Amino acid sequence: MGLAMMGLCTFTACSSSSDDDKKPETQEVTIQDSEYDAIINQYVDNVVMPTYRDLKTKNSALYNAVVAFGNNPSNAGFQTICDAWLAAREPWESSEAFLFGPVADFGLDPNMDSWPLDQEAIVNTLKSQQWNNMQWEGDYDEDDEAIAAAQNVRGFHTLEFLAFRDGKARTLTDQAASDNAADYVYDESNATAWAQYMRNTAQLLVDDVTLLCDAWETSYANEFKKHNRGDFTSGLSCIEQLIDGCIEIAGEVGGAKIGEPYDLYMSGKTQEALYAVESWYSWHSRDDYTNNIYSIRNAYFGSRDGSINNNSLSKLVAKYDADLDSRVKAAIKAAADAIQAIPQPFRNNINTAEAASAQLACQDLSDVLEDELKPFLQNATK
Repeated sequence: MGLAMMGLCTFTACSSSSDDDKKPETQEVTIQDSEYDAIINQYVDNVVMPTYRDLKTKNSALYNAVVAFGNNPSNAGFQTICDAWLAAREPWESSEAFLFGPVADFGLDPNMDSWPLDQEAIVNTLKSQQWNNMQWEGDYDEDDEAIAAAQNVRGFHTLEFLAFRDGKARTLTDQAASDNAADYVYDESNATAWAQYMRNTAQLLVDDVTLLCDAWETSYANEFKKHNRGDFTSGLSCIEQLIDGCIEIAGEVGGAKIGEPYDLYMSGKTQEALYAVESWYSWHSRDDYTNNIYSIRNAYFGSRDGSINNNSLSKLVAKYDADLDSRVKAAIKAAADAIQAIPQPFRNNINTAEAASAQLACQDLSDVLEDELKPFLQNATK
């Protein structure tokens, strides 16, 4: 028995040694901070700035459409406004992975994109013509109720309310379905005020994006690219901000934009669920949310057209961990595809299985960014 045990032990030891010999050695990944510089420059110069400039151009076109309607109200004029609004929404929603810096510091996100709509306040402003209700002054404070009240009666969604009805352009002869603010319609008695409200709202959108572009072009872009002071003191700190912006919008799309209406609907609060849907007057919710995911894709790919630029975060990650890069790209695609699979319009399909699946896909995307991509880069960067 002793010999048998000796033989067994000897065999086991040899087997273990053989297995160890077959195991590949783990290669430690080291990324030099300077490797991020080209990625940061590409991100700023070919993703962020072109997106904001596109938004500025399209907000100006939207303003011009509103002015033309005021000069000559017509059904065709309403349609032109709606077309221009939809065009402007694409660059805005495609910017939501980088809602940091001036857009946050100056309160420009809620200025341009507050939701849900405060329908009562919008109608009251329209009736009273107290256009100063749309303005606020001083330093931005997200907890200031007066600022929030002003932001709730301006921006894209106020103009959406004034231009769209049930997914279509309003007409000069719409009939109100009820006395509720949500059903308020354009008519001869409010025509002048309606046109003025749209004009004021469109002008503020132009003002806000002009401030945003100017802030990036005059200083913020250069500070971000140099990353040698303030919040950004290394290339990694900029990349962390890039990723954090992606994490935040992935979570917002799944948890708030889709999840909050879904949860309200499933709890029996169907009317509240409808009003919690972003862009529900235009029936553009699904494309808004998809463009939010494309903003993540653009940040990660270093482009705006779905191609992967050589100076992109995707290329760098693929160089050191191809499997991780594949998981990130797959999660981005899965989230966008899941959103597009929700039956149109989302406001009429809030409680569907497809909506629930889209929430999960967005959470999966957020998880791979936060739990895999960001730690990988943090641990590897020297």
